[in-house]
Amino acid sequence: MKVIHYIPRTDTTNASAAEYVNCLVRSTANVAESYVITQKDLGAGAIMVRSRFLRKLKELQPDIVHVHAAWDSTAALIEHTARSHGFYTIVSVHGGLAPEVMELAFFKHKLPRIVGYQFQMVRKCSAIVAISEKDAAQVKQLGWKKRIVTIPHPSLQLTSDEETAELIMAIYRKVLDTNYMERITEDELSFINLCVKIALWPAGTQEISEVSTEGLSFRRIYIYAFDNSITELLMNGAQMLGVQMPPCPDVAAMPRFKVKQKHNKDINSYQKLYEIISSVIPGSKIEIGRTPTGATTYRTLCDIFQALRFHDYDEDNFAELIQKKGIAKFTARTLYQMQEAFGLELGYMPILPRK
Repeated sequence: MKVIHYIPRTDTTNASAAEYVNCLVRSTANVAESYVITQKDLGAGAIMVRSRFLRKLKELQPDIVHVHAAWDSTAALIEHTARSHGFYTIVSVHGGLAPEVMELAFFKHKLPRIVGYQFQMVRKCSAIVAISEKDAAQVKQLGWKKRIVTIPHPSLQLTSDEETAELIMAIYRKVLDTNYMERITEDELSFINLCVKIALWPAGTQEISEVSTEGLSFRRIYIYAFDNSITELLMNGAQMLGVQMPPCPDVAAMPRFKVKQKHNKDINSYQKLYEIISSVIPGSKIEIGRTPTGATTYRTLCDIFQALRFHDYDEDNFAELIQKKGIAKFTARTLYQMQEAFGLELGYMPILPRK
């Protein structure tokens, strides 16, 4: 794992925060590549800072950008630049949002910064890191951010490097695991699809001489499979392909932040399609599931495919019921998905697919 720590200064004027960063870098030396960047490294002026930091991002490709500042405008620019280019950001405020700090020159200094950048940085970063339970409670009272975690200051709490490393790496992994869909690759999705396809329909999969797993993140693959209720299909398919999979972790026990479910406009259409399939193919089992983000699970598509491909039914009656329910276009799109994913033939489709 690669981590960029940004801190405005590492001199005595910022001693506590600087010592905190040094502790994090030292404690995670064996499990992460850490790079510390300061204002001095980036120069002066927003354009220069942004340009130089972008070069650092492209060069290092970090998994996490950890910003250590509360009211620094350059820190806010760093956080925004990293986040807007698809990197995950964590902000340690180091007590900067405590009531006594907020009240100091509030209307003259704090309020303009809150309106200008501070609120957005706190609100939109992946997580806020507090250095104590008191610090966490003060941030929580503001109501700006729900994703607040605590990593005690190692020197003040007398925690060992091993304890500190375990805490910080757990937070980094939690951020990555929560947002895994933003980083999952086409190769990983293709591997998942291949495993599921051969598990569902071995005879319909062309003979494959070799399957490459180089560069695949099995952690992301397992989380995706769990969220889409296809872990068993994934494992069975991999075994049939002769792929040696690493041990499957307990994904259910992985700490992840709660995510806001997006509105799924297709869920009612899936329910209607399920009712039609149940009526024309008695005994068929279809699970209308939803992922943590609200999307319909991959398992739902698998179940519909199995019902249509491996059961006899009256296709004319099926097509008529689809029209009556008003889901002809939705069903045509679903059939196209099954054609692309599993190779469903036209002869097994009650209506023509639609891209």
